[in-house]
Amino acid sequence: MKTYYDDELKTFTIYFDGGFLNKGKIKSIIESLKSNLFKKDVNLIVFDSDHDDFCLGHDIVELSNMDVTESKMYAMLGQELIKIIKDSKKIFISKLSGKVFGPAFEIALATDIVLATEDTKFAFPETEFGFLPAFGGTVLASRKVHENFVKFMTVTNEIVEVGELYCRGIVARIFKDKIELDDYAIKMMKNINEKSLFAIGLAKETINNGIEIDLDKALLLEQNAFAVAFSSYDKKEGMTAFVEKRKPLFKNRWEDFDEFF
Repeated sequence: MKTYYDDELKTFTIYFDGGFLNKGKIKSIIESLKSNLFKKDVNLIVFDSDHDDFCLGHDIVELSNMDVTESKMYAMLGQELIKIIKDSKKIFISKLSGKVFGPAFEIALATDIVLATEDTKFAFPETEFGFLPAFGGTVLASRKVHENFVKFMTVTNEIVEVGELYCRGIVARIFKDKIELDDYAIKMMKNINEKSLFAIGLAKETINNGIEIDLDKALLLEQNAFAVAFSSYDKKEGMTAFVEKRKPLFKNRWEDFDEFF
């Protein structure tokens, strides 16, 4: 897997190679994330591809040689990646085009913002080969869209056009090509970098955790997160800058606080 750090945008990008995903590539992604997630010069994590397709799915040849124990370890590895994405307070962005099949679709579902070109197509082809999604796909998708649609995708293996997932709220924006997508992504990332990354991380954590619990507990979680934000330098700076009609200069970062949480 190729990676790239952009000093201006403060992004760390992992490029998918457009082919099949296997155990070695998943390990490489996890290692890259663990090496960069807590760096203060990295604000955003991006999944991208410089090929026509994002990812064609699992490497079936590799899977065909796995026994029960190996398949269990493979599923655990994929779910470790999903948990890293979900648990991180940094924002993960998927920039998709072409085929986004199987585990790549699951990874995209775990990210916070999904951007895609008009030619992007999604599928869960696993049952065609005698198994099912194992990187949290059925769980994540069922939380984001109605369970019947997830069953439809899983059971039929039909390819779904990007417009369907846009209508269902999974894809945030659709672009005619990669050039248009890249232009928008740059503007969006610059915009995010100007905001309080502490508040953004707190918001991501609150949204993710609030989905999993009942309404009263979710509301209390939101209250507590709101109060935590008021203890930060960024809250004071953001409001002072508004009153003084200037751009705020935020400085709070989760890397400085994670050891306390």
